[in-house]
Amino acid sequence: MRRSGAGLLTVVLLWPLAAQANEVDLPELGMRLTAVPSAATKPQVTEQPAGYDAVMHLGAAELNIQREENPVPVGSDVADPRYRALLDRRYHGGVESKTLGAPTSLGGHSAWTVVDARSSSSDLTHYTCLTYVIVDQHLYRLAITADGSPARPPEFDELVKALSGVSFELVQRPNRG
Repeated sequence: MRRSGAGLLTVVLLWPLAAQANEVDLPELGMRLTAVPSAATKPQVTEQPAGYDAVMHLGAAELNIQREENPVPVGSDVADPRYRALLDRRYHGGVESKTLGAPTSLGGHSAWTVVDARSSSSDLTHYTCLTYVIVDQHLYRLAITADGSPARPPEFDELVKALSGVSFELVQRPNRG
């Protein structure tokens, strides 16, 4: 009897930790995020001419995920600074990934990540974590942004941490009939 009480106590004590992260499926983008903070908004997925986007918010922070519909050219590699220079021009994100950042991994795929902080004229600092990854010949761009003063908003760090729980799956789109 004592054993079942200890098991119940363990569940009760660990339940708040389990409830702090949600699993979010983004079938239109072929992604699953398993470590999204529970306070994050439900992602808004939209179809764009060049692919699909998903946007979610957590307090002062925003996660924007873009998946390009057209396959990348053969031989494209996010580790190549010339390719990243093309992406910098295409996305106009204010973060130069051509010369900044480092190789990383996202969902088991080679990626390139830049973390940047820039002061603005309004005494705010604009924080960005930008990751490029190619999965099944499609480019994904994941950008986390937040403004803070005097410190980086904790929600920014929470969304960055949530990227550790990304996995990629087959894209599933609703039938248009």
